[in-house]
Amino acid sequence: MTQVSIGPEGTANVTLNGSGKGQAQVGPLSPRETWQPIVASVSASSNTAEAQCKVFVGDAPTAANYVDGTLSGSTGDSTGHVEASVVRKGQSVWAVWSGGDPGAVATLKVTGTKTI
Repeated sequence: MTQVSIGPEGTANVTLNGSGKGQAQVGPLSPRETWQPIVASVSASSNTAEAQCKVFVGDAPTAANYVDGTLSGSTGDSTGHVEASVVRKGQSVWAVWSGGDPGAVATLKVTGTKTI
């Protein structure tokens, strides 16, 4: 098994809808792959209305999978609370924005390592 850095597959974008909401997810691409995230960073392309963003790790963005949140989901923030997670195929790191600028492009970027 080889351990390498999570690359471009650790970044996802979403265009916030007319209500300023959106969600993005990233995770392993193959059944043999596991991710060991260290930091999840969130931001958006505009911040007239500062979005809130919640970060989840698991099979869906549910209360049981919640790891952290920020009131700076547009100007940018990050969390290391994903560090204790091991993400397997079928699971993801999720970012869920609300209250942002409609039409803004929101970005989730996960850094860490993956085992392949």
